[in-house]
Amino acid sequence: MTSPSKHSNDVAVEVMGFAELCRQVYALKLDHYQRPYVWGRKKVEQLLADLAEFCLLEKEEHYYLGTLLLHRDDGRQAHFVIDGQQRLSSLVVLFHALHGALPHGIEFHYRSPLSVENLRHAQGAIGDARLQFDAAIFSRLRFTVITVAREDLAFTFFDTQNNRGVPLKPTDLLKAYHLRAINGSDSEQVERLQRHCASRWEAVQVSGPQEDVRRRDFAPELFHHYLWRARNWRGQKHIEREEQEAILVTFQDQSVRAEEIDSVPLYPGHGNQFATRLCLPREDDYRLDIKSVHVSAGAASLPFSLRQPIHQGVGFFLYAQKYAALLDEVLHRPVTDEEVERFRVFYRRVVKSNSHYLRELFNLAVLMYVDRFGYQHLLEFARRAELVLGGLRLAKQYIFKEAPLKYLREADHNLLDVIAGAYRPQEVMDFLQRELARSEGYDARRIDGIRKSEGQGVQGRYLKAVCDYYRETAVPLSNASTWLDALGLNDK
Repeated sequence: MTSPSKHSNDVAVEVMGFAELCRQVYALKLDHYQRPYVWGRKKVEQLLADLAEFCLLEKEEHYYLGTLLLHRDDGRQAHFVIDGQQRLSSLVVLFHALHGALPHGIEFHYRSPLSVENLRHAQGAIGDARLQFDAAIFSRLRFTVITVAREDLAFTFFDTQNNRGVPLKPTDLLKAYHLRAINGSDSEQVERLQRHCASRWEAVQVSGPQEDVRRRDFAPELFHHYLWRARNWRGQKHIEREEQEAILVTFQDQSVRAEEIDSVPLYPGHGNQFATRLCLPREDDYRLDIKSVHVSAGAASLPFSLRQPIHQGVGFFLYAQKYAALLDEVLHRPVTDEEVERFRVFYRRVVKSNSHYLRELFNLAVLMYVDRFGYQHLLEFARRAELVLGGLRLAKQYIFKEAPLKYLREADHNLLDVIAGAYRPQEVMDFLQRELARSEGYDARRIDGIRKSEGQGVQGRYLKAVCDYYRETAVPLSNASTWLDALGLNDK
C-alpha cells in the first residue's frame, strides 16, 4: 500500500512499491539529457548481494531502495527518470531474468554503446546469481518517489543529485545544462534539436583511443585534458591543473547565451575566413552564413577555434564534437593522409616512450597546432615539440604530474600561447628551436651517461627510442645544436 503522499502544485512525494511504480498513468522513460547506464559488474553484484542478504531476514517485510526522482511531462505523456536510472535499469535486467519478460510501464531506450555494453555485463552478473531469488522479491521492494511537474525543477534536482555511489561527472552536468539551454516556443523544434545534440554527445563519448576492448566515456578526458587546458593554460604566472568546479565555470558559467536556438556565432580563425554563423537546418547538415554554403564534411571540419567563446545549447555540442572528431583524425582513427600517417609512425615509435604527463602536453600542443594550421608541416612540428619535451625527460629521472605546468611557467614564452598566436607554422618552429637550444637534457656528458645504460631505465629506453627512430645512434652529441644537426632539423 502506498503511504500518505505530500503534494504541492509542482512536487509530489510518496512511497511506492515496484508494481505501483510501473502502474502509473505514464510510462517511465529516459530523456535525452540522461547519461548512459554506467554501472559495471561490481555495482550490479553489490546490489544482488544486498538483495540476497535481505531475503535471509524473514522479519523484514520491505526492502528500501532509496529515492527516485521523476519528471512528469504531460506534453510528452511520460515520467522521465532523473535520479534512479542505474538502479532501475539493473532491476529491469533482474526482472527479465526472473520473469522472462520486461516489466510493463518501464520503457527505457538506450542510445549509447556504453549503455549496451554495461547492460551486457549486468546480464552476465545477474544470470550467474538469479537462482538466489524468487520472483516475489519485487513485491517487497519500496522507493521514495519524488515527482516534479516543471522542467526547471527537474534540472535543478538533476544538477545536484548523485546515483548511489557513482557521482555525476562535470561532463554529465554540462550535457544536462546545455540541453536545457535549447528552449523556445516551438516545442517540436526544441525536441528535435535536443535529440540531435544528445546524439552528437554520444558520438563524443565513444571517441578517443580504441585500444581498450571495453568502451569508455571519452567526454571527461576531452574536457579535462584538452578543451579546458587549451583555454586556461595561458600566460605563465597562474597555470594550474583543472578541477571539477573549474570545468563547470569554464563551460557553463562563462558560456554565452545563444541568440538563436538552432545556430551559433562564428569567429575568424584557420578554419573560418568568411562565415559569421553556423546553422543546423536539418539533423545531418550545416549551413554557413553570410553566404549560404552547405558543409557536408565531418564534424572535424566545423569552423570553430579552441579558445573561442562557448555558446550555450547547440554551440556547446557542436564545439565538443568538433574537437573529439579532430582528435580522432589526428591520433586514433585510420587515416589516408600521408602527413598524418608519418606523424602516427613518429608518435608510436618515439612519443609513446616519453612520460605520460609530458605526452599529455604533447597531445594538447598537437591539437592546438592542427586547429591553427591544419596538417601543414605536422611531422616537423611534432619532431621539434617532442625533442623539447624529451629534453625534460632526459634531464630528470622522475617526471611528476606538475612537470608540464613547470615547463610552461618557466619557458621564455608559453608554448600553447605561441601556437595560438602564430600566423605561420615557421613562427612555432623557430620558438621550438630556441627552446631546444636551451634544453639541459642534451648535455654531452648526460647523454653519454644515459647511453651507457644500454636502453635500461626510463631515460635509457626513451633515448634509445629517439635514436632508433632517427638512426643516429653513432653520432657524438656535444650540445643541442649538434643534436639538431644530426637529426637534420637545424636552420630549416
